Amino acid sequence: MHTRTGLTGMGRVTMTLPLIIRSNYYKGLLILSRRDRVIDDGERESLIRIGIMLDFDRRFCEAAIDDLLSNVYITRSPIVFSDESIKECFFRDALRVSFADGCLQTTELRWLRQVAHANGKSNQWLDAIIREYREMGDTWNDSAPFEIQKYL
Repeated sequence: MHTRTGLTGMGRVTMTLPLIIRSNYYKGLLILSRRDRVIDDGERESLIRIGIMLDFDRRFCEAAIDDLLSNVYITRSPIVFSDESIKECFFRDALRVSFADGCLQTTELRWLRQVAHANGKSNQWLDAIIREYREMGDTWNDSAPFEIQKYL
């Protein structure tokens, strides 16, 4: 189990995020990035940053990205999360990775809809998150924290 400790106004808090959740989270982002068959520099850097945040070795992340388009073990099956907070984090981070190349591709959106449905979320729910992301627009930058960081 993966544990990191941080301080809050209420004292010391320990948040645990098991390897299976971190692995599925990263795998989901990799699957998403592969949907348009192009991994641009912005997507690559985002994937490496979030992989390292999830406590994966940089070389592992780089190899996973380099092999992404040809790796038959990374299927397009939707990733399912049991925790509601992690679900929401995933979609927000997924949009950030998707928009790293400047736009959300149709193939990426289609897969995100499949993941939303597999996680019990409606198209309207996903559309609201996409709308919120687009409204934030230029406020996102490369150094802004990813959503999942709240749980690491």
